[in-house]
Amino acid sequence: MSAHNDYIRLPATADLLETTRRARLIWATILTIAAIASSLALSCVTPFAALAVALAGTVGLRASLRAVAIVWFANQFVGFVFFHFPLATNTFLWGLVIGIAALLTTIVAAIVMKYGSSSTAAVRLSVALVASFAIYELVLLIAAIFLGSLESFRPSIVAQLAWINAASLLGMIVLNELIAAVGKRWVGRMPRLARSY
Repeated sequence: MSAHNDYIRLPATADLLETTRRARLIWATILTIAAIASSLALSCVTPFAALAVALAGTVGLRASLRAVAIVWFANQFVGFVFFHFPLATNTFLWGLVIGIAALLTTIVAAIVMKYGSSSTAAVRLSVALVASFAIYELVLLIAAIFLGSLESFRPSIVAQLAWINAASLLGMIVLNELIAAVGKRWVGRMPRLARSY
């Protein structure tokens, strides 16, 4: 047996390693703050699928899961403190389901981004968003069967949430490109979402 590494090194891994740790941390922090702000602005609707794709495409799975968990916690805080969610078992269970769905969405986004590395960035980001959104909504739909609120899955509501996620991802891409262009001098090479993997 040979002692050399038999693993195939994807271009994504090499690209991720070229960005600075500081830049990845700053980018993850910016996305986290933006997602928390959107939770306030959109009455506790956080575009978890878009956030998962933006994070998974730039900072890696472990950092993505940490950031999504922070955003989920902040989203719950905003809901209970600012929007006065009822202190009821069902509300806490829904919060837990949303957290699980957000983490699963992040894993799906990371898998699609990794294995779609031969596709263009636009295709990869689009497929990752659709897959992530589908998983997120599916987990919530299954929970709604047991916890109630099936009326929240009317096509018009799901379509509105899909548009929010699509617009959010587009905004995150634009923000990423702006920060990469302007901030390189201060933070180093920023991970690029439009060129991810």
